Amino acid sequence: MTEDKQQKFTSKVRRGLNWVHTQAHTELERIKATAPGGRVPGFNAAELADVEAALLWISQNKEAPGA
Repeated sequence: MTEDKQQKFTSKVRRGLNWVHTQAHTELERIKATAPGGRVPGFNAAELADVEAALLWISQNKEAPGA
């Protein structure tokens, strides 16, 4: 892959991360708000921590607004 194609691909991925982050973050917050006792059905504590870590990574690597 040429440098130009690599940069275009990376840019597309980073733009896509914006959508993924918005959707996943919103859904996780909605589920957590309705979860009894803060426990999210279908997730143990380690899995939930992994999801939250992934959302943090996405937020740090997504394309900045207006970029």
